[in-house]
Amino acid sequence: MTYTCEMIIHGKREWVIKNYIDKNQMPLWEKGLTEIIDVKGQLFDTGSEGYMIFVFGDQEMKMKVSVEKNALPEQIIQIFEVPGAWNRCDNHFYEMVEDTKWVMDVTFLFDEETNIPKERFIEKTTAGMQIFKDFVEGINKV
Repeated sequence: MTYTCEMIIHGKREWVIKNYIDKNQMPLWEKGLTEIIDVKGQLFDTGSEGYMIFVFGDQEMKMKVSVEKNALPEQIIQIFEVPGAWNRCDNHFYEMVEDTKWVMDVTFLFDEETNIPKERFIEKTTAGMQIFKDFVEGINKV
C-alpha cells in the first residue's frame, strides 16, 4: 500500500527540522513514546538503527526504526517495523519563505493481508503529522 500526505507548517524549515530530529522533544509530540534506544549509530543518521518504545495504557510496543537516508534539511527516509508490518516514510521538507511544506510518501507492507481501508492509514498519518505541526507551531511562538 502506498500513499502521499502533505502539510504546511508555519515555521522556517531549519526550525521544523531541528525539532523533528530532537530526540528529547519527540515524546512531547509522538503520542505514547517513552524511550528511544540507539542500537547502531545515532538515530537520524543514515544507516542508524534503534527502537522506539511506546506505552498505551498497560500495553508496551517496541518499534524498530532505521534511517535509510538522511539528506536533511531536504529529505529523510525512515523505516518503522513492528511484528507483521513494515512502513517506509520518505519525508521531504520544502522551504516556502516563512513556512515549510512537508510531503511524506508512505509505503506499508504487511505479512498478511489487512482489511483496514487505505483511507484509515491516510487519516492516521495525517493526524500524526498534524500533532507535530501543532507542536512546532506552538513552540515557534514562544
